[in-house]
Amino acid sequence: MRKGIALAALCMLGALAFSSTVMAYDDLYTDDTAAVKAAGGLCGSIGLTYSTASKVFDAESKSFDLTDNMTGMRLPIRVNYGVMDNLTVFGVLPVFTKWDQGSAGETGIGDIWLGAKYMLMPALTLRGALDLPTGDDKKGLGNDGGFGVDVAAMSSYKMDPITLNGQVGIRYNAEDSDTKWAPGLGIYLDAEGVYSFTEAVCGKVGIEFMSVADGKADGTKISKSGDNYLDLKVGGAYMMNEKCSLGADLFYTLAGKNTTQDLTILVKLGYAVQ
Repeated sequence: MRKGIALAALCMLGALAFSSTVMAYDDLYTDDTAAVKAAGGLCGSIGLTYSTASKVFDAESKSFDLTDNMTGMRLPIRVNYGVMDNLTVFGVLPVFTKWDQGSAGETGIGDIWLGAKYMLMPALTLRGALDLPTGDDKKGLGNDGGFGVDVAAMSSYKMDPITLNGQVGIRYNAEDSDTKWAPGLGIYLDAEGVYSFTEAVCGKVGIEFMSVADGKADGTKISKSGDNYLDLKVGGAYMMNEKCSLGADLFYTLAGKNTTQDLTILVKLGYAVQ
């Protein structure tokens, strides 16, 4: 649950509501790494997230109690295919998204991401993706704004038993045709450390930070409408066999602006077809 729900909540406190996105989990970059598939390799994953929030941060980063707790669920499916050894194409489809607050709530699909990752060298991968606005912004189911573009640089460094993963990216979304809302330019940072206890079991800890500049409502820039959040994440994964893995993560919003203070649980099942 992010800016749209947060601003809706702040509307009750005398602020304006502008936009849409509803989950702390980001379909594109959460849990993604610099790894690419070998040529002909095919794998996929399905995740289930549950978020809850009882507080919201305003435009001055002050925290307020919500009249009713907000909850959200998401079911994203991701598919990756290795076109060649250093080039992987992927798609992410949130087949089910849901949020509730008191008597209000909506259910539907989210925005689809289509993209590719290219490994320039072992420690550097570039990712580019298109945000297709299939989620209904009026219902708070899609990402903020309309059609979008995301570009990121990703890195991974391994020194057994520790692996360090990181990514930094920028995101731009055009104006949504229904809500007439266009968010500002977004930048994000994701960093984590992974510790392998055994070949099959690992634990991890990291942070996610996202910041979006002031947006425009029907072409007019709205002061103090930008948002940001800093999440702490802890979790782990278990390789059940050579093809199947199970992971679980917990996210908690430490600070933010125009955003809900979320506690999110993510469970993800991954399977490598070949």
